Amino acid sequence: MGLNFLVTGGYFDGSGEGAVWHVDLTSARADVFLRWVPPAHLRVPRKGFAGGCLASEDSLYVAAHAAVVRVGLSSARVTGVLHQPSFNDLHHVAVSDGRLYIVNTGLGTIDIHELGGRFVGSHALLPSWANHWRMSGQDPSDWSHVLDGGWDGGPPAPWLEPRELDAYHDLGHDRHRLPFARLKVPDYLHPNHIRPTSQQTLVTCLYDGSVRDLRTFETVLSLPESHPHDGVLTGEAFWTTSIDGRVYAAPLRAGRVSGEAVTRLQVFATGHAGWCRGLWTDGRLLVVGLTEVRRGKLPRHRWADREPEGTETSLLLMDLSDGRLLARVDLTDCERHSKIYSILPWGESS
Repeated sequence: MGLNFLVTGGYFDGSGEGAVWHVDLTSARADVFLRWVPPAHLRVPRKGFAGGCLASEDSLYVAAHAAVVRVGLSSARVTGVLHQPSFNDLHHVAVSDGRLYIVNTGLGTIDIHELGGRFVGSHALLPSWANHWRMSGQDPSDWSHVLDGGWDGGPPAPWLEPRELDAYHDLGHDRHRLPFARLKVPDYLHPNHIRPTSQQTLVTCLYDGSVRDLRTFETVLSLPESHPHDGVLTGEAFWTTSIDGRVYAAPLRAGRVSGEAVTRLQVFATGHAGWCRGLWTDGRLLVVGLTEVRRGKLPRHRWADREPEGTETSLLLMDLSDGRLLARVDLTDCERHSKIYSILPWGESS
């Protein structure tokens, strides 16, 4: 296989534009494959495209904040947009057995749809009544108010204490200015990436450093003090990035993820750093994405033990045997502040 990839992402500007780049790591070249500006009712500043997947020879599915976008690869055009009023801050979409698995991060669900768009079901990390309240404009100040049920038979206690305002989320009066799908709401666990297998449905959760199997709701992998993002399977291991530049691998046991993960690479040791998100590996080579971090837009939780100055938006090709940097493609945009999500192998290098 060559070293051609489609890379999904966007910009931290006000446009809401999603972008897909065609990156050839053999020639260290990047070209814009597709740009898409959402219609007004789906547009959210600073969002763009998040994670996606290649579902066939001619279909790319990619998450936008409030919709899943279908792209025809032969035409490089958007061929469909799937939106639901409950979609909020979608982070990834995967296809398995003819179904879309949609990571609905803002709502705290993994929503399943047929490829034609029909809703099938949902894995929820929060109770339905709580998400109903949240979609109606309320937010709990503490998630224990949602999760800790009692046996007294009484109704849920009202969320009387307002959530503390911050510079990112739409809270207070801003909570009611737009439909739920276009808001930036506080979320629980922050599910990032979904990977259905024949035995498990694996989701990475940023906030608590866990990988969970949604078929049992058990934590199958715990990464203390890490914030996992991607989840990629090779023949023998489950791989994930942490936003601080670590790449982990967990060996499969009888085809299942369980037990401990080991740190395989420290990406920042290459001399290049950023928000580490986007991953591909064949077990010999590894491609990882970095997104520039700016001091005025620091994340709301720990990112890494370094300053943001000098970070970049780029793709790095590394040798897994010794961590050597083999190739790099810079996608940094100083004006628009570009960002990377999924790295998807595509075709052969020219």
